[in-house]
Amino acid sequence: MVSVKRAVLVVLIIVGLVAGYFLIGSNGSAKASPDEKAPVTISLDRERYSPTDTMVITVTNDGNETVTVGYPFELYREENGEWVKVNVDLMFIQSVVQLEPGKSWTQKVSLSQLKLSPGHYKIEKKVSTPTRTFSVSAEFYVEG
Repeated sequence: MVSVKRAVLVVLIIVGLVAGYFLIGSNGSAKASPDEKAPVTISLDRERYSPTDTMVITVTNDGNETVTVGYPFELYREENGEWVKVNVDLMFIQSVVQLEPGKSWTQKVSLSQLKLSPGHYKIEKKVSTPTRTFSVSAEFYVEG
């Protein structure tokens, strides 16, 4: 009896992890077209940071349906007018946050862990609705 309960629990955990993976925008949903406006905004607590500051990211659901967002993000640095992806050597919590319409969620990022040199950066997060995945971003500067 106990082994059956454990097996069911393991299966439920695996199903939950797989569902979460698809909810945060991998192969399980369609990407939004470039002209389509995301129902979500991302903002930062400041525009300028030192390399040792902690950045606070706020994701706000401006749409009419619940969206999902996770902890992972991508980082880009502007070089010669082009956005170049920065290798972010971090481990992310693989959980999703569901945001109802009008709700916000914050995430703190310790810039000292990223070892960023001075420059112009963009942080990008993936956000999903039941039918689409959007990328939202915010720009900032590292000084110092």
